[in-house]
Amino acid sequence: MNDKRDPSKRPFLEGPGAKALLIAFLVLAFLLPLSLVQRVVDERRSTRDLAEQSIIEPAGGKPVVFGPFVVLPYELKRERETLRGEIVILPEGLSIEGSLAVESRERGVFSAPILEASIAMSGSFGASDSGAAAEALPSGARPLWNEARVALELDDLRSLAETPTLRWNGRDLALKPDARQGRAYARSLSARVQIGPGAMRPFSGSLRLRGGRSLSFLEPSGAVRASLSGNWPSPSFFGYSAPTEREFGAKGFSARWYLPESSQGLPRAFDSSAMPGEKIVGQAFGVELLDGVDAYAMSWRAVRYGLLFVIVPFAVLFLFELLSRLRVHPVQYVLLGLANCLFFLLALSLSEVLGFAWAYVSAAAVCTGLCGAYAAAALRSRKGLLMLPILGLLYAYLYLALRSEDYALLLGSLGLLVLLAAAMALTRKIDWYGARAAAEGSEP
Repeated sequence: MNDKRDPSKRPFLEGPGAKALLIAFLVLAFLLPLSLVQRVVDERRSTRDLAEQSIIEPAGGKPVVFGPFVVLPYELKRERETLRGEIVILPEGLSIEGSLAVESRERGVFSAPILEASIAMSGSFGASDSGAAAEALPSGARPLWNEARVALELDDLRSLAETPTLRWNGRDLALKPDARQGRAYARSLSARVQIGPGAMRPFSGSLRLRGGRSLSFLEPSGAVRASLSGNWPSPSFFGYSAPTEREFGAKGFSARWYLPESSQGLPRAFDSSAMPGEKIVGQAFGVELLDGVDAYAMSWRAVRYGLLFVIVPFAVLFLFELLSRLRVHPVQYVLLGLANCLFFLLALSLSEVLGFAWAYVSAAAVCTGLCGAYAAAALRSRKGLLMLPILGLLYAYLYLALRSEDYALLLGSLGLLVLLAAAMALTRKIDWYGARAAAEGSEP
């Protein structure tokens, strides 16, 4: 394992140049175990997603609310038949206030946020709606105001915690499931209303929804004001419009949206058969409840730096080998590389129990101690323990790069530059061919 022969007496194949080429080959060979670790990360992330789906779907899915809106049927007479269609009339103004009670529900080592939302809605359908409806009607069509109904659409009716109620023109209406296909989502709830051309109809209502992971609203026309608050510390706001105000901390979050009518993407009234559902759905906005640090995303990004954790220990061991005139067997390099590859697998498995930060620290401490002790044993010298601070700094650098996502490229580039500069400085006087020493030794 260890050989203290003078380098000038060794043949070229035992010289530093040949050993460097062998180490480079070993480094490239470690792309295989690193790719296997990355595949394990992908598989565990898929397993997490399936477990999360199995928690959220029975609880009501990811609630999405479209409406309320008025559905105005019409008739269009042709020569041999009478066609029927529907005009969708969106409210002139809408106000939404919602509060979320969120808890984490577990299945095995996986968990998902489950929410229960209490939502109050109020608004009005204005006197101008009859004009907007008239513009949306096909030429020659007759509106059937006596068959008008107010409707609400949900992506999944299981998200209803109770029957939604709507107060319309002084009357309380219970919205019940409608057999008709929804305009944006599969299921619709509706109730007959009395409305006529030129009438102003204020409304108010309440909803109690349940589900998981996210809550969103689809209000694609009119002036919309919305506010949401909840007890989840790490929200993410998404969709057609960003909040105008937002606050979040350890105790929860609050956010407000304001969408003026001029910024909306759809007209106040449109023929449902002429408006693709995909275009309507694209106007949704809401909040997603994140888990804070995504251990699988962090692990996947960490594995991308994996080759660095093979190169640096190899380089340190190789420099010790050159400077101390000791020989380290290639098998010992392989074992050292496998220990550092194991770090990523260990960090991933621990993160499912401890969270990513503690998992990373624990895995780094174990692998650093293992590599330092093995390097000291392989070199038969306490100098091998210098591997401890070197690997410790390397793991700290990687954690900093992972946490600073916006500056990860900059930190990675600077780190590689520093390592390359250190390697050039430490190896600047090495005779890679071994020919100079051999020539000097052969002179009389």
